[in-house]
Amino acid sequence: MSKRIACVTLDIESDLLDKSGRIRMFDNTDLMGKYSSIVNNNNVKVTGFLVTSLIGKYSTEIGLLSRTIPIEFGVHSHSHERRLEYFANEVNNSVTAYEDFFGVKPIGYRAPNGLINRESIFSLIENQFKYDASIFPSIRLDEYGYSNLHLPNKPFRFVHSNDEIIELPAACLDTIRLVFSMSYVKFLGLELYKTLMRVFPLPDIVVIDSHPYDYYINRIAGNIQGWKRYAHLRNSEEAFSVFESVVALLQEKGYEFMFMSELYKYVADLPKLPTIPVEKLR
Repeated sequence: MSKRIACVTLDIESDLLDKSGRIRMFDNTDLMGKYSSIVNNNNVKVTGFLVTSLIGKYSTEIGLLSRTIPIEFGVHSHSHERRLEYFANEVNNSVTAYEDFFGVKPIGYRAPNGLINRESIFSLIENQFKYDASIFPSIRLDEYGYSNLHLPNKPFRFVHSNDEIIELPAACLDTIRLVFSMSYVKFLGLELYKTLMRVFPLPDIVVIDSHPYDYYINRIAGNIQGWKRYAHLRNSEEAFSVFESVVALLQEKGYEFMFMSELYKYVADLPKLPTIPVEKLR
């Protein structure tokens, strides 16, 4: 995969641990303006993965965002339910809500917190999704933990019998599998990543995960307890500058920004795309 491609993704969900279901970026024109300016000034394309139960509340803002920046939408569940026993219902409800609002079927899905198993993949295939973007090919040790070190750090096909779906995993540095997302970069600092990249580079295809609240977590810090509060607050005042620096870094390294749908089409045509049996999902 010699072509370098970057996809900026935005998981459009309620602010972290906010029981009122608010998205402050949608409620605040200043926040939205800062985000939009960075996107537009740098020719970035954004793919927003929507929690579809929020469409009714924020339909006007979703429409405004569509007219303000280059953005397309996928699905991020219906209610951000993380328990996998409800995955199939979440998929069904989200597809219905998405189709009712946009008038077309969604082609891309990202599970909340990247929590997905083989039955979940079957649900996505049954609902005719073209790609999944749930896998973080790394390891996470908190209550939303996963271990995906055995999966590729680049796009691949999940296959089961005659069925398949393309996986577009989140970006990690090679070998050490350190996640490269807005929350991680804010916490660890971009300078550390630049140092590590000298030995452990980014893959040719970079899918960056982010959330609206990544840009104003300091305004909702009271929702967060323990070490995670500290982690989220690191560099929180400079969040927009961090985003702009990440974009600049990718541009310097020769990455072309694409929508996830464009990446899917590019990947689908690649010869010798890695193939992984769904049964390898743990």
